[in-house]
Amino acid sequence: MSNKTNDWTGLKCIAIPPLLNRLKRRFILLVILFAITGCATSGGGGGGQGWPVSYYTQVCASEFIPSEPFCMISEIKYRDQFQACRQSLLNYTNALDQYYRCSEDKLKSLFDQLLISVPAKYNCYEEFFKESKEGDPSNACPPIDVPRYTPSVEASGLEYGLGVPRCIRKTGTPKRHSELWICKSQVEVFTGKGSRSFLGASSAQDQYDTFIENLRRALDEKAEEAIRKFNCRAEGKDFCF
Repeated sequence: MSNKTNDWTGLKCIAIPPLLNRLKRRFILLVILFAITGCATSGGGGGGQGWPVSYYTQVCASEFIPSEPFCMISEIKYRDQFQACRQSLLNYTNALDQYYRCSEDKLKSLFDQLLISVPAKYNCYEEFFKESKEGDPSNACPPIDVPRYTPSVEASGLEYGLGVPRCIRKTGTPKRHSELWICKSQVEVFTGKGSRSFLGASSAQDQYDTFIENLRRALDEKAEEAIRKFNCRAEGKDFCF
C-alpha cells in the first residue's frame, strides 16, 4: 500500500428525495375528506363543552411517530364533533409531514458529518503508520463519536452505528500497517467509493436513501389509513378498523 495519504475530498452529497409527489397525493386525500362534510347530523352533541381537538407539539423532539387522533375510536354523529375530528385529522397529517422533514434533516446532517470524520480518521491512521509498522494509533487518532440516532421502527434501511466501519470505532483500531487495507476497503464502501459487496455493507448514501424512502411510505400509509377511518366514522359506521 502506498504511504501517500488518500484524498477523500469531493464526497457525493446526500440526496434529499422530493416531496412533491407525496404532497400531491396527500392533497387528493384531503379533498375527499372535505367533500363529506354533509355526512354528520346537525347540532353540537357535546353537552355545551365542545369536542376536543388533538394537537401535536414537540414532534421533532420525539423518537416516535405521532399517533392517530382519539376521535377515530368512536362514531361521529354531530356536526361539531365532525369539525373537531376533521381538525384533529388535519393536525395529525401535518404532524406526520413535520416528523418526516425532521427525520430527513437530522439523518442527512449526521451522515454529512460522518462523511467527513470517517475518512479523516482513516487518513490519520496512514500518517501514524508512516513512522512505524506496528503500534496503537488510538492516542494520535482518537475514535470518533458515532452520533446516536434512534430510527422509527416503522422503517428499515439503517445499519448498526449508521454503518460506520468497525476500524473507525473503538473496537476495531488497526495495530499494524498491514491491516490498513481492510480498513480502507470499509471506508471506501461507507463513502460510496467501494464495492457494496464488501461484507454486505451499504454506503451512507444507500442507507439514507433506503431509510427515507421506507419512512415516507410508512407515513403515507398511516395518513391514508387515518383518512379512511375518518370517512368511515363520519358515515356513521361502527366498525372502522
